[in-house]
Amino acid sequence: MIRMVDTNTIYTTENLDKLYLEYYGRTNLSIPSIQRRELAFSYWRKLNPQDRHRYFETDNQLNDFLRKVPRSAVFASSAYYLDPMAREFPKKDLKKFDLIFDIDGDAIEGEYFEMIGEMCKHGKNLIDDFLVADFGISLDDIRIEFSGKKGLHVTVLTDKHKKLSKEARRQLFDYIEGSKVDKAVLFPERKGHIVAMPNAKGWKKYARKTVETLLRDTEGKSKEEVKEIVLAWGFPKVRAKKISDLLTQPKIRQAVLEGRLSAFTGKGDKTLNDLMRIVVRQHNLGLGGCLDRKPTIDQHRIFRVPNSIHPKSGFPCLEISYEDLSNPAAIFDKVRKTVGTDLVTVALSEPVVVETETTHRFERGEHTLPRYLAIASLSKICYK
Repeated sequence: MIRMVDTNTIYTTENLDKLYLEYYGRTNLSIPSIQRRELAFSYWRKLNPQDRHRYFETDNQLNDFLRKVPRSAVFASSAYYLDPMAREFPKKDLKKFDLIFDIDGDAIEGEYFEMIGEMCKHGKNLIDDFLVADFGISLDDIRIEFSGKKGLHVTVLTDKHKKLSKEARRQLFDYIEGSKVDKAVLFPERKGHIVAMPNAKGWKKYARKTVETLLRDTEGKSKEEVKEIVLAWGFPKVRAKKISDLLTQPKIRQAVLEGRLSAFTGKGDKTLNDLMRIVVRQHNLGLGGCLDRKPTIDQHRIFRVPNSIHPKSGFPCLEISYEDLSNPAAIFDKVRKTVGTDLVTVALSEPVVVETETTHRFERGEHTLPRYLAIASLSKICYK
């Protein structure tokens, strides 16, 4: 049932719950295998999910509940249980749990929309370079969700991945993060170690990119300048002079660009090991540094349900497409479409800033706003 909106109502933080009820009256939440999931809720005006171990047999039951009882947030387990209502986890009888990778935007510097763009870029790299290229997972078996604020959840949908042990998940995560990657993966050995070609994926791509950046940074520089650059990159002092000598030789540089890394590293492993550490460190400044380990491994983790509102932003958690990762503004188009752009009058008790692909600033007082901005502005005050 869709609730009619009272156009004479002025919404404040005191009756924000009515806007949430109206939203859930317009929106349907759907959870795959809901009868095997633990559902959890945050009580009104609370952020943490205190109301746990709830059970719903159908999506309709959940949607009817949310249209009657205001809740700040809605969560579902990544796990599939035989008895989701059991209050002790061993008694729930775990059968399997989703393989989820959580990209945390809080680890990314920059303004909000810049952070969203970087988060999407890392999500695309995770999918292209590791899930698809290295693990052979089809794009059709991957679901992507925007958390509603500063997170991206990438879920592998195949049943065999849902049945992976915690140890197997830990190994997958370690590989992607770089804590357990081998130099033979970065620089394969074929009559000496090589640099992969420009179209490489996964760790070979990151290794190639690091080498190309090193060559670009040192191009046209004197030996002393190259030595300073090499030291800044993290190569040890004892090898800095030798490395700088090599990097100022055009034939060596060309050989490396053509893939013959051994022309630069020599026969020993010391320079190769240095380079490997630098590749991993650079990776950890990007994708590797914003992956949260716990959601991938924790079998009892709960996640926001798509189309449910994230109270700290007032935006819904949304399923997004792979193509959206290359066009982050599309995420906020979906926010507007999902929440609505019909006009709502709000009375703000204090100034508030709402960020989408642009920054919206509202002073204290009454404003007539599109519905998505009305819910967001009041939520940011209520749940700050």
